[in-house]
Amino acid sequence: MRRSARRVSQIAALSAFAIVAVGCASPSSTLSTGPQATVTSRATAPPASSSPTPTPTPKPQVTSPFAALAGYISSRPGQTTAAVYDERTGRTWVINPSLIEDTASIVKVEIMGTLLRQAEKHKTPLSSSVNSLMTTMIEASDNTSATDLLNDAGGPSAVQKFDRSAGMTHTTPSTLAFIPGSTTLPGWGLTTTTAADEVKLVRKFAYPNKLLDGPSREYGLNLMEHIEADQAWGVSGGVPSGTTIALKNGWLPLDLTSYSNWQTDSIGWIDGHGRNYVLAVLSKGNASEQDGIDTINHIAATIYTELGPKSS
Repeated sequence: MRRSARRVSQIAALSAFAIVAVGCASPSSTLSTGPQATVTSRATAPPASSSPTPTPTPKPQVTSPFAALAGYISSRPGQTTAAVYDERTGRTWVINPSLIEDTASIVKVEIMGTLLRQAEKHKTPLSSSVNSLMTTMIEASDNTSATDLLNDAGGPSAVQKFDRSAGMTHTTPSTLAFIPGSTTLPGWGLTTTTAADEVKLVRKFAYPNKLLDGPSREYGLNLMEHIEADQAWGVSGGVPSGTTIALKNGWLPLDLTSYSNWQTDSIGWIDGHGRNYVLAVLSKGNASEQDGIDTINHIAATIYTELGPKSS
């Protein structure tokens, strides 16, 4: 369903300020540093030497790419959390990690992953009908296709099983049939998640792993690389042409009475021009959908600049 028609039938296509580095740094760190050199002493005297023992040089500090965004995010409407995995350093950075937000339509990537994993496990190819529904669910963000595929997969419990296999321990698939206040907007849009979990999800498509094999990963990325033009916003913000962009967005007014309190999300993989990273941005409490889009676009453009090209 195209963007021009989505407000009627597809609207759900859907600070204590902290920056955390996951992986090389302690989860409680505000900014990450590389391993620090330590000097230990022995009980016995060292052997005589004509020159002093050299002291290892500490590795340089790696600055969070979100550091330049702290003031901006604090000034924006709503509450925003974001995470980025940089393949160059192997680090995952998270800003406002404690925020849990609704997925809106980015949950469709979970549904896709669930079906692909099931097909691998049972060694059965996707049927032509599932292929067709998968294409419209991801590329056009069609809600009916997503509901049909969710049922085919075995419902929320099947998606949760896939989520746990992907390491998404803070994601809870919604079991609601519809969003409260609506009899048409599907309840799966109220699945809750974190930015860090969404980065884990996209990494399962972007990089080799044991959960999804090469053909499944390529299948999912191909769909995410062909999102309809009117939905090409979010993590692609500020990214130049000639870059591989695989993304999925979601948007949903949590207050259906006034069409306000917008949840706006974007997740994806960026590869090219010396960069290779996965970014997830979730923003809730926006007065309008455009407020959320503007916030995510600005964050995406800054992250692209901050990560910089790989040194040759």
